[in-house]
Amino acid sequence: MTEELDGWFRMPLCFGPAPGPRNLPQDQRHRRYTKDIHSVTLAAHSDGAMLQALLPAGLSLDGAPRIEMVFTAFRNIGWLAGRGYDIVMVRIPARWREGDQDVAGHFVPVVWENMADPIITGREELGWAKIYGEIAQYTAADGGWTGVASWDGHPFLSAEATGFAPAAPPAPPPPMVFRKYVPRTGLPGQADVDCLTRTAPDGPPATLVASEGGSGRFAFHPARWEDMPTQYRIVNGLAALPLHDFLPASRTHVSGGGDGSGQRELVVD
Repeated sequence: MTEELDGWFRMPLCFGPAPGPRNLPQDQRHRRYTKDIHSVTLAAHSDGAMLQALLPAGLSLDGAPRIEMVFTAFRNIGWLAGRGYDIVMVRIPARWREGDQDVAGHFVPVVWENMADPIITGREELGWAKIYGEIAQYTAADGGWTGVASWDGHPFLSAEATGFAPAAPPAPPPPMVFRKYVPRTGLPGQADVDCLTRTAPDGPPATLVASEGGSGRFAFHPARWEDMPTQYRIVNGLAALPLHDFLPASRTHVSGGGDGSGQRELVVD
């Protein structure tokens, strides 16, 4: 195998350039955009003031206050030599100003993933607020779907959806905004980095394999410190949000697509 890599670096630095989702060995670069992505998206209306409190300065709610949950299974990932992992993403529809443009998209306060490598690369290179969680998804014989997220065996999120039937392809995904924060060593409460980052199109467009619509719901379950010593404040903050008027669910299967290399720092007006 040809080991030549581009000059992307992460800790531990002394071993040279770091391979990852955007830095494959030379003879594996044809696999950079290879992946199959299965997603279930659920949404519910919630309390506007509580959602706004989660948004960074410069962002405001877009439309009726609502929160979205996306369970995604990544499989056959090229940069992981064919392996896969799962994520749970929390999204809040939001708006912001970029120069003279009014932009609509999502603010993503937290993402759970069940593999360390994409967590590390996504936090350090892209500024995504990624943390670890155990994620399981099941599809029953009748097509119904359930999803569960837990930490060290403690379930903190449950979701279900039913009645899936073929549906029109979804609209292209809007941009997502994240808050990147890196604490300063030795100075608690101070930051080396505190900024917003924003997705942008990159790589070849994904190919839609299937699109379905149905109905579903989800719930966060409060945790004690003893249950989730490092995540209980995150889970309890989300569990405190009232959920009502669940919106239609969607399920998609796409192949290929970008790799996050379009991520950029965002300055909002």
